[in-house]
Amino acid sequence: MKLATFAAGTAVVAATVCAALPVTVTYAPGPLPGLLCAAAIGGAAVTALLRSARRSSGFALLGSLVAMCAGIVGLGVWLPRPAGSLLAASAEALLNSGARILTSAVPAPSTVETVALPVCATWLAASAGIALLASPRPASAGLAPVVLFAGALAFVGPTPAPLYGYTAVLVAALALLFGVVAGPGIAHGRMAALGAATLSVLLGGATAFICPPLLARTTAHPPDLRAHVVPPYQNPEQINPLSMLSGWAAQPDRSLLEVTTDRPTRLRWVTLPEFTGVTWLPAPAYRASGPSLPSMATAGPSRVRQDMYVTGLTGGWLPAPDGTREVHGVRVAVDVGSDTLAAPNGLTSGVRYTVTAEPPVWQADRLTGARLPAAEAYDPYRSLPAGEPAQLNELARRAAGAGTPFQQAKALESYLRGEYGFDRQALGGNGYPSLNRFLFQPAELGGRRGTSEQFATAFAVLARALSMPARVVVGFDPGRPVGGNRYQITAGDALAWPEVYLDGQGWVPFDPTPTESSADPAAPVGVVPVPTPTAEPAPPELTDPVAVDPAGNPDGVGGKAAAGRIWSVLLMLASATLSVLLILAAVRWWRGMARLRRGAPAVRVLGAWTQLRHGLRLAGRVPDAALTVEEVAGLAASALDSGWRERTNALAGTVNATGFGGTTVAAGDADRVAGDVRALRRALWQRASLGRRLAWPVDPRPLWWR
Repeated sequence: MKLATFAAGTAVVAATVCAALPVTVTYAPGPLPGLLCAAAIGGAAVTALLRSARRSSGFALLGSLVAMCAGIVGLGVWLPRPAGSLLAASAEALLNSGARILTSAVPAPSTVETVALPVCATWLAASAGIALLASPRPASAGLAPVVLFAGALAFVGPTPAPLYGYTAVLVAALALLFGVVAGPGIAHGRMAALGAATLSVLLGGATAFICPPLLARTTAHPPDLRAHVVPPYQNPEQINPLSMLSGWAAQPDRSLLEVTTDRPTRLRWVTLPEFTGVTWLPAPAYRASGPSLPSMATAGPSRVRQDMYVTGLTGGWLPAPDGTREVHGVRVAVDVGSDTLAAPNGLTSGVRYTVTAEPPVWQADRLTGARLPAAEAYDPYRSLPAGEPAQLNELARRAAGAGTPFQQAKALESYLRGEYGFDRQALGGNGYPSLNRFLFQPAELGGRRGTSEQFATAFAVLARALSMPARVVVGFDPGRPVGGNRYQITAGDALAWPEVYLDGQGWVPFDPTPTESSADPAAPVGVVPVPTPTAEPAPPELTDPVAVDPAGNPDGVGGKAAAGRIWSVLLMLASATLSVLLILAAVRWWRGMARLRRGAPAVRVLGAWTQLRHGLRLAGRVPDAALTVEEVAGLAASALDSGWRERTNALAGTVNATGFGGTTVAAGDADRVAGDVRALRRALWQRASLGRRLAWPVDPRPLWWR
């Protein structure tokens, strides 16, 4: 194997690996980086071996495709796969991999379904690159990793950090490839590599410094394909969790869970972000996740591990502490916006799973000074449907008083705890009628007493009346110790509590339910108790954090956010299209100049003739392959006026003498031919239709024409 061939193949493999690796930032730590490297090497090796056996490029690609499918079947033996036989599961993984990636929470788990697409794309890109190296246009081998890189970036979407490292190595690998295949001489190769590197740096710099400011003017977040794909796991069909509280209150000793931990915490079961006026609703859909979960609630300073054993709880939601980072033992789906975990297989008695969490802890001074978010993404959490009780707004203002948002929320909490009583036997309900009875009817008519269902609902609705983003959570208190770091959670430990979103702090829980329902009624779980200030401090100037859509949509909700997302997608498409067109125009121009100016005079004459044939095809005058040089020259003259006949005849004579007569061509004759061809091409362009004139400099077909 020649050194140049080996260097070109190595450059293709390196470029393919660098083009594929960006997708790994959306996956949990695992085997994917190694699999992508193996796929690039495997695809290149199989294609190169088949090509070395004198097989055609088509046969080599077909053989590489068969080897790739065998590799996916092999991955099915090692990685988790869909149910069914090995071959059926592998076929399903190949067909559904893209959808599974886009409907998985980030970081995605490494299963056959989630790695099949990136592994196959990397394998095929490497195979195509090696096959194109053997084509008449070996520089086209660089197209495969470029297309792969664009696809990887599309699947990655918004990333926590720029991918400049991968881009730099990709540019270096492509520069090496272009330098190796550019020409026969070492000096020629070095100049080509330098030119390719310079072009790549210029385009990369323009993209890095121009695109981000343009995107920032349209949307706060880059577009994400996941925002446009509906997750496959929908809201579990079961009784509204708030309505279950009144039933559980009637049988408080019913065992639901057993938790083994050295640090008991309150467990979140399901978050209810939407209020309809009749009831509170959970998030509608969840994204599949692996054991490592995406960041949801604000993380605390220390970790806690809890081993869960289901003794009587059923349904589709998975109880877990706030700040859960890992779940092992059960399949998990996630709604990041509501901090809710779901169990796609459902919960039944006997199920065991383990969670690792970092429960959040808030500091009193930071809570006191925090502001309400200004982002439109939180408007759904402030709104109330029509039909609210007439006295609601007046009661909210009177109960909250003045102060910072947190102080007003604490005042609401104290008001409800002090003015209303807890009653396990109280009537259930969490809509406007129940709320009106609870807040405004006398005790003898069923008012002023309720369960945590009514207290949490009342707090959240009153907070929304004050334009605070609020929602309701259903969960469980830590339970009763039964020895050996084990805690028994019963139906009597089930409760609801409200949360308010504060800038820089996240969703902060409150406990408006009186003492009977809470082990620590003085403050929400994890919150440092707030002393009553002697004077209300002025809120400090806080920098608004990056707005995060609490519903899990990275582009926010509402008309303006949706419009921003659409414009950002259009802008990115336009930028990508413009970049491709600029690259095509630059490559076409560079190749044309190389034919007319580089090499011996005879080489330049034949290169000029190739340029003229390409110009005829671009103008719509396709010369038949069987035409002689004189006939092609006549075709060019017929496309123009009679004044060009003499120049085309002289050009045909020089080309015949050079290509078939063995005549030595002087440098001046080569310059004259090059000038005539440039003039002929310009005249052909001027007489072409508008569409052909516009497509002329960026049409990619001449790169493959002979």
